[in-house]
Order: sequence, then C-alpha cells, then structure tokens
Amino acid sequence: MTDLVTCVDELRRADAQFGRRLAAVRAPNDTDREAMRFIIDAPDDAPATPGGLAAHLNVSTAAITSVLRRLQDRGQIIIAPHPADARSKVLRPSLRDLHLPADELTQRIQSIASEFTPEQTEAVARFLRRLTEEISDLP
Repeated sequence: MTDLVTCVDELRRADAQFGRRLAAVRAPNDTDREAMRFIIDAPDDAPATPGGLAAHLNVSTAAITSVLRRLQDRGQIIIAPHPADARSKVLRPSLRDLHLPADELTQRIQSIASEFTPEQTEAVARFLRRLTEEISDLP
C-alpha cells in the first residue's frame, strides 16, 4: 500500500470514530451541517423550505422533520410561515448561528490548510475532488 492510500484509510477510520463520538453527544452530524449550509446559502428572495431541503439532501420529507427538530432544538434555525404560501414554511438561520465562528473541526481544517503553499493546496484539493467523485460513484 502506498503512503497516500494508507493515509486515506486512516482518515476514513478517524472520520468514522469522529461520527460515532458526535452521535454519542448529539452534536451536529454531517446531515445537520449540510442542512445548515443549504439554509444559510439560500437567497433572501428564495429562502429554504422543508421540501427544498429534503430534495437537496436527497431524503424524504418525513426524514426532514427530524433534521429540522434537531436544528430548532439547538437554536440554529427559525421555522416561519412562507410569506407567499400559507401552506408552506421557510427556514432561516438564527442570528446566533449566523454570527458563530465555524465549528471546531472546520477551524482546525482551515488552520492546517494555511500551512500549505497554493500549489500544494491545489494538488491536495485535486486529489480530494477525485476521491469524492469516486466515492460518489460507488453503489
């Protein structure tokens, strides 16, 4: 095995262990973090909706109920009536969440990334993009 393959294997193990630790303390999981990115990135004139979030995450609208409950219980989002459609809801990040610094892992990743030259960063990014594509193509 090459050093790069060994390192990726170690990263996969560490990520799995990290996921289990997050689940044990009910911290935001990957789905919750992706949901928050989607909600935060939604334009003001087209805010996120539960249905739009379900489609983005590729989960059922029933599963979105659990995600939204977790985000709301942690005070990360506000669920409000849709201004143009009373049957629908809009999802907005709470002001508290908008002004919080990135989570600890993101801060650590940013710190590590700053240690590399732009050329090194591009090579690592290219590798990670290709790895992501391969993982996405697996059944």
